[in-house]
Amino acid sequence: MDQLKKFIEDVKSNEKIYEFDEAKTKQALILRLLSLLGWNIFDVEQVMPEHGVTSLRVDYSLRIFEQNKVFIEAKKVSEQLEKHQEQLLNYSFKEGVKLAILTNGITWWFYLPLNEGNWEQRRFYSIDIIEQDSSSAANKFIDFLEYDNIKTSHSLTQAEKLYKGRLKNKIIKENIPKAWNKIISEKDEFLIEIINDTVEKLCGIRANESDIINFIDTIEIDIKQSRNTDPIKSKQKKIKTNMQEKVTIPSQISKFPPNETLCRFSYKGQTYHGTIKNGFLQVESFGQYKSFSAASVAVSRTSRNGWLDWELKLPTSSRWVLADIWRKKI
Repeated sequence: MDQLKKFIEDVKSNEKIYEFDEAKTKQALILRLLSLLGWNIFDVEQVMPEHGVTSLRVDYSLRIFEQNKVFIEAKKVSEQLEKHQEQLLNYSFKEGVKLAILTNGITWWFYLPLNEGNWEQRRFYSIDIIEQDSSSAANKFIDFLEYDNIKTSHSLTQAEKLYKGRLKNKIIKENIPKAWNKIISEKDEFLIEIINDTVEKLCGIRANESDIINFIDTIEIDIKQSRNTDPIKSKQKKIKTNMQEKVTIPSQISKFPPNETLCRFSYKGQTYHGTIKNGFLQVESFGQYKSFSAASVAVSRTSRNGWLDWELKLPTSSRWVLADIWRKKI
């Protein structure tokens, strides 16, 4: 547990990981983590690379007694995972594998491929090494991926409980206020764009971004929690505990990349190019925008989170990096 927690903390502090290609991601992050969880990464019968599934392949099959227990599809650190879900779940379903993982080494998505529902519904848990508490992340890795827990089916049992039971609802309810506070406190550009889109639908006019930010600045979130001290007495009298949490909001929106940063966005087979100049993203053939999300909306004509769309190449770098990853590093 201590070694696993230290590994996670080391990853958090290592800025070089954002430049890893897929091979480095596998070697430095994924295989290292599997080793700490009790898997013999040098035994190809236990951690089988490039496992063939009919005409397809999955990056790793974790095997016990020659049976496929977990499929892992690995991508480079900067890769967005959404577009690879279908591929992984198809692999897993065809082989009857009950647990599957899609990861870029930082984000780990855990699935029950044989359960009902769409891809998102079959994803029962997510771990983000950078964003989540190190101890919490380590405990969840042990629960769902440790060798002994896979061998005894404890991992599968825990996954099914989380998928079906109250624990999932409890976690969601506990984290909805935290998620809202995080979005509000960071003045997420996606939230600003959603508000502005709704304003436009209601009155036909788009608001100034500064007006929306000023509105967000005035928000106070009241979180009300009710708890019954006795299930019998509660029918006669409810004891309520009220808690008010005032959000402290920074005065400025998330930092924008420096001037002369090159930007690109691939959408429906076409790549759109832009440059950061004087605090604006200037997109070729479209115009200039104060946010990545505004540029994405203009290009795609749909509401999108621009931080997850645009890639950046800073003036001091020769590498492209996802805007959202750059934002988390600064």
